[in-house]
Amino acid sequence: MAQALSQWDVALFFWINHGWSCPFLDSFFSFITNFRNFYIPLAFLFAYWLWKGGSSGRWLVLSLGLSILLADQTSSHLLKDLVERARPCNALDGVLTPAGKSSAYSFPSSHAANMGASMFLLSVYFRSWTWAFILIALLVGSSRIYLGLHYPSDVLGGFLLGIIFGFLVWRGAEKLKQAFGFPRQDTQKRVKNKKI
Repeated sequence: MAQALSQWDVALFFWINHGWSCPFLDSFFSFITNFRNFYIPLAFLFAYWLWKGGSSGRWLVLSLGLSILLADQTSSHLLKDLVERARPCNALDGVLTPAGKSSAYSFPSSHAANMGASMFLLSVYFRSWTWAFILIALLVGSSRIYLGLHYPSDVLGGFLLGIIFGFLVWRGAEKLKQAFGFPRQDTQKRVKNKKI
């Protein structure tokens, strides 16, 4: 069973890495996979939520920061060192690497973990935009496979890890709101829609 899953993982990897290959996607996925390209707009967005979002916006920024920190550090500095799985670009022959290689371990994908955590929380706060957040997460996750840096199972594992941390942080925030008398998320829709 484990061998069959591994074969499917590799087959799906090559279907994306080779089968989708084209100059446009080389550029597109190389751009969206680099978080540094989004630092400035994200900084403005976080500042807006802190300034104009009221308590709902501040709780969102706090929750995003904590959940991403937990997901990123757990995936990058704990699980990768425990699993020690080589990246496909270093383990397989013929892998296309439009954005270059990495010597770090592969499982789980930290990009996917960060996206899982952040997109989960954004979906909780902006439920009508859930489809867009799922699409963004899928695009970033696909970019890691397309660029030869992760297997599909690395991305899936990262998504699950991030969603777990996002959920735990959200639940913890709701408990703190209840303990200190802040309005909980299910009662903040009117405030959120008005201020964010």
